[in-house]
Amino acid sequence: MKKIRHFLGFFILFAFCYILKGDIFSDYPELKLFGEDFFENFTISPRTYQLPLTNDYVLGYGDTLIINVWGFWEQEYHKEIEIDGSIFIPGIGKIYIGGKKLGDTKKIIENKFYEKYRNINVSVSCGKVRTINIFVLGEVKKPGFYEISPFFSILDVLAVAGGITKNGSLRKIEIIRSDGSKFIFDIYPFLLKGEKPKDFLFQSGDTIFVHKSENIVGIIGPVRKPGIYELKDLKIKEIIELSGGFLPNADLSYIQVERIDKDKGKILIDIKEITIDDFKLQNYDVVKVPSISSYFYYQILVTGAVKTQKVYGWREGIKISDVLKKEDLLPLAETEKGEIVRIENGTRRIIKFSPERIFKGETSEDLLLKPQDKIIVYSKERPEKKVVIYGEVLYPGEYVIESGEKIGDIIKRAGGFTHLAYPKGIVFLRESIKKEKQREIEKFVKEKREILSSALKSTLDSEEKTLIEKGLIALDKISEIGPSGRIVIKMEEMEKFEKSSYNIPLENGDIIYIPKKPAYISIIGEVNNPTNILYENGLNINDYISKAGGFAKDADRKNIFIVRVDGSSDKNIKELEPGDTIIVPFEPKEKTAKVIKDIVQIFYQIAVGIGVLIK
Repeated sequence: MKKIRHFLGFFILFAFCYILKGDIFSDYPELKLFGEDFFENFTISPRTYQLPLTNDYVLGYGDTLIINVWGFWEQEYHKEIEIDGSIFIPGIGKIYIGGKKLGDTKKIIENKFYEKYRNINVSVSCGKVRTINIFVLGEVKKPGFYEISPFFSILDVLAVAGGITKNGSLRKIEIIRSDGSKFIFDIYPFLLKGEKPKDFLFQSGDTIFVHKSENIVGIIGPVRKPGIYELKDLKIKEIIELSGGFLPNADLSYIQVERIDKDKGKILIDIKEITIDDFKLQNYDVVKVPSISSYFYYQILVTGAVKTQKVYGWREGIKISDVLKKEDLLPLAETEKGEIVRIENGTRRIIKFSPERIFKGETSEDLLLKPQDKIIVYSKERPEKKVVIYGEVLYPGEYVIESGEKIGDIIKRAGGFTHLAYPKGIVFLRESIKKEKQREIEKFVKEKREILSSALKSTLDSEEKTLIEKGLIALDKISEIGPSGRIVIKMEEMEKFEKSSYNIPLENGDIIYIPKKPAYISIIGEVNNPTNILYENGLNINDYISKAGGFAKDADRKNIFIVRVDGSSDKNIKELEPGDTIIVPFEPKEKTAKVIKDIVQIFYQIAVGIGVLIK
């Protein structure tokens, strides 16, 4: 019964979305359904009723033929095809041509004259053309029975029927003949490139059926024609081509797809540039193309003990003396100590210089600058406090901080996050915490080593000896690795974070790392193959443990816990997110093993860098 309810719920949701598909894209009012207003101002040209016929035109009741005879004698006949499909020509008789093609009819009439008369010439053409009756059905605004000229194009017929509805397909317009033959028309090439639909002569009794649209996908961002399009093969490459391609400011490294998931509602999927061509879309997806950051690359920043922090435009040949003058310095500026912070091949480099020597005109000290150089003039007032911020910020590097500056302040000074940043996974390291934890670990290692060494001497059991030796090796590893000094910082939205208790004042030596969003779940401890496993929506903790080879024999299955991407830990094993670490503890089965458990637990914590939680 539960499965039936789930299926019915999904079916109703799908049907509702299909009927009201315009509302699916209500979050994007700027997006319009491509081609929906094409027929609003469409006019049928008068020439449509008088175009020349091809030889494939099928004649019928009401058509008029013009027969010219010249040579031995001259005569012109205007003959309308009767209801029985015949025409009557004096001296020739009745000729049945209804249902025959114009090309075949010409030959029949010419032969009839040549059989009876000599030394003449005959030509046959079509004069007044009959109207024909067709049906227009499906997703048109005014479905019904229409009397039209056979010269009408598919566009003319759709215009007469009021155009295609919002739910109608511009790519699947079907013409069904009375003999059962079918033809499919796609008018996208005409709307996009001006490619006229192929010539088609309608016949009486034809049915034009406009299908419901399928595979509707939106695209927004820096493309030539953002909008909602109907796709054929649901490849992301197709909608990019339909929308005219990317504009120069499109950031192809960070395309996202917004999707409606029957279980989770709206979800976001990140697409890497190398997989764009192969990514498969789904009905009602929205492709979101971000813009390249508008920050200036060709610039120089002057900061520190200067009256005003300034940004200068970079140009070829610019030097320190062009952007730093003696009158720019504060009275307490350290005139003998300045630095250029420069990023080269992704690596931060510090170049020292003397402002005083530059002011005296020493050209060897007046260095050429490069784009994004940051010139720092230091102060004599007090020892400088520095922090390092790196990862996904616009200007990573070392920063001199003022008393009272907080984490949020330094992130802003570093230009804020890049579009790839994952603030939730922020890593904050503090030297004082690291030293405090180091002392605790040294004390812990000393105590446990004494216990295990004593147990090793007194035991005769080979299995217990092996276990104790493993514990001693783990103690050595703990000493080698040491604590990271991480403090757990909870961050998602910057505005909320700045007002929260996690936005703590900075200390000298603090390190901040802003990662990209991880794509995996880690699993360590008592499993057969501790490893990193690609994160997948819908997988639970048992799935990941299974992928890691299952539980090892000493696994403590009741006390599994999760280390979150922000460094905190809990036992809520039902909720997993990318970057989380699953820890399967060791299960003690004897007295000595309880000591080993404590050691293993500490080892796990150090291995994943569990932090101190700030509340």
